[in-house]
Amino acid sequence: MRRCLSIAVVAGCAIGQRPLIVPPNDEATVMLVTGAPHPWEGVAQHPWFSVRAAHATRWRIYEVRGDTTPWDQPFEHGPYTTPIVQGIWRGAEAVRASACLEKYADAWMASLDYRAWPGPNSNTFADVMLRQCGLHASLPATSIGKDWRGWFGASRTTEGTGVQVETPLVGLRVGLKEGVQVHLLGLSFGFDLWPPAIILPVGSGRLGFADR
Repeated sequence: MRRCLSIAVVAGCAIGQRPLIVPPNDEATVMLVTGAPHPWEGVAQHPWFSVRAAHATRWRIYEVRGDTTPWDQPFEHGPYTTPIVQGIWRGAEAVRASACLEKYADAWMASLDYRAWPGPNSNTFADVMLRQCGLHASLPATSIGKDWRGWFGASRTTEGTGVQVETPLVGLRVGLKEGVQVHLLGLSFGFDLWPPAIILPVGSGRLGFADR
C-alpha cells in the first residue's frame, strides 16, 4: 500500500487487481487481458481476448495481430509484458461470449483500416467487441484508440451503465458506474464511481481501486 501511494502520482496504481491465476477448465472461460510491449509499459496497452472451451487445455486468442496459434496460457503472450486481467466470464456467459467473438471478431478485423492514432486500432477492436457481445468491462486509460467512434459518434459505454460522445480531439463519458471521463486527443482523465478511482493515462490507468 505504501509503495502504491508513493508512485501513484507519476505512474498510477490500482489496488486489488485480479491475480494472474488460470481458472480451472471445468467450464468455458473468456478473459480480457491487456499488456504492453517494452519499453511502453507505462503509457500504452494492447488488449486480447483469451477463450477456452470447457475441458479444453489450450486458449484461442482474439486480437489485432494476426496470430491465431493456440496458446497454453492466457497471460503469457509475448512480446506483451505486465499483463492485467480487465474482465473474466465463466460458464454460460462465457459460452455466449465465445460464440459472439467467433461470429464477429474476425470479420471486424478483416475490415480494419488500422491507425495507431486516433484509431481504429487494437484497442478499438476490444471496445467494439465488449459492446457487441454485451460484456461489461473497461479498458485502461492507456489503451489509446478505445474511444474511437469515427470523426463523430456516440454509443453506450462498455460497462453498460453510461453513454459517451466522441471525436478524435475531445470526448466525454458519463455513467452510473463509470463516473465521468474527459478524453483529450485519445487520453482519458476523470474518476470512476465504483470501484472508486481517479483515471489517469499512465501506469495501470487508475489511481485507486482496480476495476472489478
